[in-house]
Amino acid sequence: MQSLADWITTISDDWWVHLVVLVLSCLDGFFPTVPSESVLVSLGSLWSSSGHPNVVLLILAGWAGACAGDNLAYLIGRRVGWQRFRYFREGKGHRAVLAADRGLRRRALLFLMTARYIPFGRTAVNLVAGAVRYPHRKFLHRDLLSTGTWAVYSVGIGALAGQWFEHNHLLGVGVALVVAVVLSLVVERVVNAVHARLDRRADAREAARADAREAARADAAETAGAETAGSRAATIQDTVPDVERAPDPAPASGTHRAPDTDHDPEQETSPVA
Repeated sequence: MQSLADWITTISDDWWVHLVVLVLSCLDGFFPTVPSESVLVSLGSLWSSSGHPNVVLLILAGWAGACAGDNLAYLIGRRVGWQRFRYFREGKGHRAVLAADRGLRRRALLFLMTARYIPFGRTAVNLVAGAVRYPHRKFLHRDLLSTGTWAVYSVGIGALAGQWFEHNHLLGVGVALVVAVVLSLVVERVVNAVHARLDRRADAREAARADAREAARADAAETAGAETAGSRAATIQDTVPDVERAPDPAPASGTHRAPDTDHDPEQETSPVA
């Protein structure tokens, strides 16, 4: 850290210092070990105590470089994928990839905004966003916002620390670097805690929706079963033959004939003579 402070103090008055910031910020988009944030914080401290370098150009260089690096990482993730990088296949790197995938699906804007402040987290998010084909237009708009706030934040932290040691530039840079590291750790823990809480809520909502869908399917199956049973009963009733016979109809009046009797004409008596 002392060597970094000495180097930054040496180059702070050179015209090409803004190019250094731009390149380092760009590389930090896909190489998380590049100390772009530390350089921004240190130069912000020097600007606060000495007036050099130009703070507007410093912020713009950090913003442009960070945005370019994030989009290059997005392109790498889209063309190559994150699986070819050993770091992201196991351990902390793999957990960062899983968190990035989950965060992009559930709350992309918040996740892109907060992941920018976590060195390994932002690299994982950039690669995963490209690998899962997250729409580049949305990624670009949100990345412009996140990298812009990150550049202002980094320079602002350095400027605040530099005001305390305006008569000792090197000490101001060293304090600014320490403050930046401590704040980075604090921000990382806070961001992880917030996302963990939001994930628990999201998991609870998804579980509730799954239970509701399961209950709805069970009710629908029960209703369908009842309707099917009723339909079968009606069909069976319609197909059973009617075994009861109707009673024979009564004979019509006036059509009944008495049984015929033997008629002997000899038995007829004639009048007595």
